[in-house]
Amino acid sequence: MKTEAGSEKGSSKVTIYDVARQAGVSPSTVSRTFSRPDRVSISTAQRVQQVADALGYHSDMVDSRSGSQGRGLVAVIVPDLGNQFFTGVIRNIQDECERFRFETMILETRESITKERRIVDTVAPVVSGIILVSPRMPDAMIRKCAQLRPLVSVNRDVRGVCSISIDVSKGACQAVDHLHTLGYRSLTYLDGPAASWSGGIRWRQIFSECEAKGITVKRSMPCAPTFYGGYSFAEKYLDDPTGAVIAHNDLMAIGLIVALRRLGCECPRDVSVIGFDNDTMSMVSTPPLTTIHMSLSALGRGAADLLMSRLAGAASSTPAPTVPAHLIIRQSTGAKSDKS
Repeated sequence: MKTEAGSEKGSSKVTIYDVARQAGVSPSTVSRTFSRPDRVSISTAQRVQQVADALGYHSDMVDSRSGSQGRGLVAVIVPDLGNQFFTGVIRNIQDECERFRFETMILETRESITKERRIVDTVAPVVSGIILVSPRMPDAMIRKCAQLRPLVSVNRDVRGVCSISIDVSKGACQAVDHLHTLGYRSLTYLDGPAASWSGGIRWRQIFSECEAKGITVKRSMPCAPTFYGGYSFAEKYLDDPTGAVIAHNDLMAIGLIVALRRLGCECPRDVSVIGFDNDTMSMVSTPPLTTIHMSLSALGRGAADLLMSRLAGAASSTPAPTVPAHLIIRQSTGAKSDKS
């Protein structure tokens, strides 16, 4: 029997406590595995996910109300329209929706969980389906939203909800290996928003790779995922420099480089910097930015295709599809010097 909470075993549904008991961890660890992946190790996360799969925890897709009332219109909800990553995803979603003769409504949450939920509740009665790009809401709230209309979560894997995300494991491994080859034995991770699921995944992968290579890694406090978020971190970085930085995204990496230059610290002479996204700014920045490429075309079009399939009544893909990432080396990284 299908339920909002997931599959049932016998007469009772599988709960977070069942998963915790079987995996030998606390219920809060199970919760963090799915909503705050940065707070659990890869080995623990894998064990919890394996147990959750075996028990059928949220293995069934959430039942959604029919989207016929809002025929031909899709709501695309993003955290920040000033971020090229999100605008790139939006354009690809629009292109693919147009192919199916659907129009799109673009809405911005400005990183607010409250506003994100309010927007979903407002638009649900008038749209056929909803695409949440990098949603900040907790998993349980996203599942509730998925009951209102067919919904796809982009850049975040939510159990019980149709999702597509980026597999950053290869790109993160390549980035850490690149810095290790250049001679760095310590680095800083410039963190993004605290509520970012993808940011938590990036940190977990980077930390794991650094641990395997004997690299000391420090994590900054959460910062705004903007140029100014990176810019404002420069003085803090210089209080305890590591010689290398991996930033949550390209905008933050470029902001950091600009601020450090004004403080007399040149990239890559004094510090090597790597970003995530490979957006247009990364190619024209000074110096051109070494970054982890993620295909916005595959992510956006894949999300739209998933929603169109849901609207047509097709079953969701299991496991959820992922988009691979890989490192692109440019001039913002160089061999470790005595100064760095």
